[in-house]
Parts: sequence; structure tokens; C-alpha cells
Amino acid sequence: MSSIFSLCSALIFSLLMLLAGSATADVFNAAEFRLTDDEHGDGYRFTAQLPTSVAVTDILEVPENCQVEGINQQRFGANTLFTYDIACSGPLADDAVIITPWYLDGGKLQVNTRDDQFATTLKRSLNTMEIPMRKAGPLTLSAEETVKRYLWQGMLHIWFGWDHLAFVLCLCLLASGYRLLGLISTFTVGHSLTLALSYFQVVQVPIAPIEVLIALSISLMAREAIMRMGDQQKVAMTASIGVVVLFGLIHGLGFASALSELGVPQNEVGLALLFFNVGVEVGQVVFIGLVYLVGQLLKDTKADRPVRYSALAFVGTLGMFWVIERINGFGGGLL
Repeated sequence: MSSIFSLCSALIFSLLMLLAGSATADVFNAAEFRLTDDEHGDGYRFTAQLPTSVAVTDILEVPENCQVEGINQQRFGANTLFTYDIACSGPLADDAVIITPWYLDGGKLQVNTRDDQFATTLKRSLNTMEIPMRKAGPLTLSAEETVKRYLWQGMLHIWFGWDHLAFVLCLCLLASGYRLLGLISTFTVGHSLTLALSYFQVVQVPIAPIEVLIALSISLMAREAIMRMGDQQKVAMTASIGVVVLFGLIHGLGFASALSELGVPQNEVGLALLFFNVGVEVGQVVFIGLVYLVGQLLKDTKADRPVRYSALAFVGTLGMFWVIERINGFGGGLL
């Protein structure tokens, strides 16, 4: 059954070549927003730090009684910082919002003005994000809305979180049948556990080293799959169930980071966590199913082995590229 996964590796190989330069740890392009009084105390200063890749414009929508009087833009590595000076002709309404133009999946907002002091997480609405200028009540959703939203977000996270997807691809090329099922199941157990523990702050680990370890796990698993292709009797420890569980624990911390950016309804915390996890698993099953179905087309061709080897070599190299890129992005430090 080893050849049934071949074509998908070819497709992922091509896709990752296109996305290698911009791939990130998660589906979420997150931003940090801050709203304060301006230096004169009669207006507001709004700052937005976001990935440069999505900073395509600096145009904001502000409340009707407000206007943007100044804009400053600075780039710091992979991020861009926008600073806006906003003047308003009267007090802010309770529902006053700033509407951003960037395609972001989540963000954190800190407000410290004469009107309010609060912090909150934000979610995307199509290709915009609404930034409240006044304090709103806690996020609440019905059970049905929670199931739909977090099931879908979990699926998106695995489909567009290229490093998580690359790891699952390595598992698919490493094993088949019941062994693949066992590896995927242990990976699931690991990331489900740490997602919950991290969200409830039982375990608190800086995300920087986690992103590096996620990338490293891809290279190690790609190496393992290549070794298996060579029919070597002695296989490295990364093939063991215990190590896959460990990698699952690490990836779960990455999932938890994305979930914290998305925000969780306070009236349905358990349901949101459950269905985000379910969404991740549905996304994995769909991907593995695609690997199986498309791979059938190559199972009797001469391209089987070369394509598998090339895809694994590229994914392993890409994992190490991510390791170096992420360490470099943290200024050489992991905290």
C-alpha cells in the first residue's frame, strides 16, 4: 500500500514550492492593535502591527464623527507597524468601531483611553476586522453558532497551517494501513491534550520555541520516511508511537496559540474547544483521504519512488528552512 500516497506527495511538493516563502505556522495571520489617547488628550492614537504580507493598504474606516489626521508606516522585519492619529468631534458612541482593510484571522486589542481600559481578542469578518473603540461585553454565542464556527476554524487551521499539514503528509508517506491509523491517532491524542491544557493555562510555554520545534519535527519525520524507503532494518526513534505523541503535544501548543487569537465564547468554552479539535481531525481525515484516492493513480507507475523521495526531501529541507527562519525571526532568541 505504500504507493497509494504517491500522487499527493507530488501535489504537495509543487504546492509547497509555491508557498515556501510565505508559509507560516498557522492559518491565522494575527495582529496586535492598540488604542490610546493622543499626546494632546483630545483625540486618539491607533497602532496596528501585522504581517507585512497582508499590509497591502493603510486605509481605515472610522466612525462618522471621526477622521484620520495622520498616518505613519514602519517596517520591522516580517512585520509592519501602522500609526494613525484620529480626531473626533464628539464623544464616542458605545458601538464605535474602526474597520481595518487587512485579511487577518485574529488579533489582540489593548485599549487605554479616557473612555475605557480593556483588552480583548478579535476575529475576522470577511476581509476586514472591526476594532471596538469602547468596551463591549464578553463574546457569547449560541451552541449552534459555536459548533459551526469552531468546527470550520479547526478545519481551516489544518488545511492552511502548512507546517502541520506537512507533518501529516510525512506520516502518510511513512506508514500505511493500521500503522498509519495508529500514528495519526497518537498524534491526535497528543495535540488534543496540550490544546486544552494550554488554553486553560495549566501549561504555559512561549510560542517562539514551539514554532521552531514544530518545524524541526517535520524534518525529523521526513528523514524517517526516507529511511523507510531505503528498507533499512534499523529505523530511527522518530518512528515510535511515543515520539509521535511527543510531536503531537508540541503541535497542540501551536493549535492553542491560534485558538487564543481567535477567541472563545465564554458561555460555551468546552463546546468551542471540542469542536475546534473535531474540526482539526476532520481536516486531517479529508487530507489523508485525498492522499489515498489520488495516490491510487500512481501506484503502478515508474514515477512512484522518485516522486515520493523528492517530495520527502523537499519537505525535510523546508522544515529546516522554517527552523532557521523562525529562530532568525526571534532575533536569535527563543523567549
